Amino acid sequence: MAGNWTSSICAEERGLLFMYRSKRSKVPLLAGVCALMAVSAACSDKQEGTGAAQEAAANAREGPVNLSLAYYTGWNTPSIAREDNPSLKYVEDKLGIRMKLTAATPEIYKEKLKVMVASGDVPDAFAWTDMDDFIVKMIKSGVVVPLDKYVDEYPNLKKEKPLFLTKYQGSIYGLTSVRNPVASQDIPLIRQDWLDNLGLKAPQTLDELYEVAKAFTKNDPDKNGKNDTYGLQLGNMSAGISIRGTTGVTQALGLKHFWVKEGDKVIPRFETTAFKQYLAWMSKAFAEGLIDPDFAVSDGPTADSKLFRKGQAGIMFNFMTRIYDFENNFQKTNPGAKLVPLEAIKGPNGDRGITARVDRGGIFISKKAADDPKKIKKIMEWLDYGASAEGGIFWNYGVEGVHYKRSADGKIEPDTKIFERDMPRTFTFTLPVQSIDELYIFPQNTKEAQDIVVKGHKMNEPYLVMDETQLLFSPTYAKYSAEAEKFIQDNTVKAIMGQLQVSQWDSVVKNWYDRFEGEKIVKEIAEAMKK
Repeated sequence: MAGNWTSSICAEERGLLFMYRSKRSKVPLLAGVCALMAVSAACSDKQEGTGAAQEAAANAREGPVNLSLAYYTGWNTPSIAREDNPSLKYVEDKLGIRMKLTAATPEIYKEKLKVMVASGDVPDAFAWTDMDDFIVKMIKSGVVVPLDKYVDEYPNLKKEKPLFLTKYQGSIYGLTSVRNPVASQDIPLIRQDWLDNLGLKAPQTLDELYEVAKAFTKNDPDKNGKNDTYGLQLGNMSAGISIRGTTGVTQALGLKHFWVKEGDKVIPRFETTAFKQYLAWMSKAFAEGLIDPDFAVSDGPTADSKLFRKGQAGIMFNFMTRIYDFENNFQKTNPGAKLVPLEAIKGPNGDRGITARVDRGGIFISKKAADDPKKIKKIMEWLDYGASAEGGIFWNYGVEGVHYKRSADGKIEPDTKIFERDMPRTFTFTLPVQSIDELYIFPQNTKEAQDIVVKGHKMNEPYLVMDETQLLFSPTYAKYSAEAEKFIQDNTVKAIMGQLQVSQWDSVVKNWYDRFEGEKIVKEIAEAMKK
């Protein structure tokens, strides 16, 4: 369900094109790619029938509701002319709306929207990716409205309410395109064949993880007679304040929230004793050669390839879909190799967790639209449709008879060429929460790999951690966030690599406070926590 949109659909999301069966609703939540539409103001006339017939009659009688919408897409924008795109026509006719769309790639969308807002042309509904200074100013000035009361009126959205984390002063403002939060990038993956070769059991605790990583580095786990392996693969140095591939360690040490309340004070997690324990564990592992020596200069794809394509590393915290990557690449030429998931690693105090994959930002609704009963009704009905099982099928497959057909046994047979031409998913935003049994099931891979993916998700679902503190807003932090996060990440890397002693970390924290108005930031975060 996940956060991550690029100009092409990522591997994790591509899998959804192949299979969707609704057992319950589906979860993604990363950042707010949107489309906005809605559904017609169905006046009810008891003598005209019920259900779909009644609604269609009402729509025909009243005519479509015009909506101005703005969003960005992670794919090429299709034709948004009603007469040229059957998927757009389908949504508009079904929901009794007409859409005036402003769509753009992520690179230019934000600036385009800012220009619209500055000129007074605020869309009825629009996408934004975070709770930042721009959107908070719109909230404070009353340009956009809280959505809690509307969500509660729509059954599919109400089910997803716990995953709408884009809040301000306790109220929901952004409705995200949710994903199943267990679609996490923090699931521990390990080479089972290396464990077997060395006669080791799968690690369950942080201490055991260290010893297995050491054996994978020192004891020739692939039995090739060479000193060419290491235990732990880190990844993606562009991942912000947390280096991907280490979250399984931080969670085991109880580092579950970005902002931490200690007594009457709020502090950033990197100021805690637990964070220094994390640095000590990581720096010791690096010094012993248990970690990829080039982690600091490796981007995500390069780091991933060292395990999943080259077989150099034995352990990594990553997406379950990497099981498919491993099967399609390294395992093809090394059929005895086997990659499996573990339960979240347990720390010395019993802590364990995987970071829930939830999206930030989402659809925001303008006050002018909320003040128009027909518009707000249509917007919310559109969002609720997207979160329904039917809406999920539309997002994944499009219009029956145009983009797919059903075989005699009811199986969906997609026409991918027509789907790619019309891109139906452009015209809805929300999604149903996908069941764990269906999450990232790629039918092009083996049944064995699919079963491993399901198993990995199910065994880790009990350890999901959702960190709502990351979305707490501080106007001071908003001024410095990029620079402040880079400062901590750079020093974290230095500490892991031994270029900075863990005993010097307190001075790093003090420097952060001095450079970025830290005292003011934590006071603002503390106030936000009270709301």
